[in-house]
Amino acid sequence: MEAEMKGEYVFLSDKSATYDLVMIQVVSSPRPQVLRAKLERIYSARKGIDFGCLGAEIEFIHSPANWGSVVLEVGEKAFLFVSLISGKLYEAPWHGHMVVEAVDGTMYAIFPSRELWLSEQVPEKIRVNSRQDPKRSYATMVRFDVMEAYLQSLIENEVLGV
Repeated sequence: MEAEMKGEYVFLSDKSATYDLVMIQVVSSPRPQVLRAKLERIYSARKGIDFGCLGAEIEFIHSPANWGSVVLEVGEKAFLFVSLISGKLYEAPWHGHMVVEAVDGTMYAIFPSRELWLSEQVPEKIRVNSRQDPKRSYATMVRFDVMEAYLQSLIENEVLGV
């Protein structure tokens, strides 16, 4: 993470430093702005998530749908950036999740930004494994395994203080 040492922006490092990262499956929306989800995988547990909750259902306050931010829907699977604030879990307010789905037999993480592969701020490994989402004109699909490995490396570097 050489760029980070120079004080430059590192793609998604702000989220990995401020929020826990989990993989969820949304199961219901019990109240306005609240989603209930099964916790399928825990990537980090420093900001309110407990490793003992794996497999359990959690409730979190989702970010509002505004200015291009889209709310998760019941049934969707996603990477979720979440943290505990005043005893409640909150999704990161801007691009706090990436839907995960299969497209043409390949798993992808859907990043809510158009033409992500054109941004020099995004690591080359992600750019070359990205393409336009055919269902969402505002989003880029990144191969799931590539995005997952990248996010795990951000978390490891954060934990190690690199």
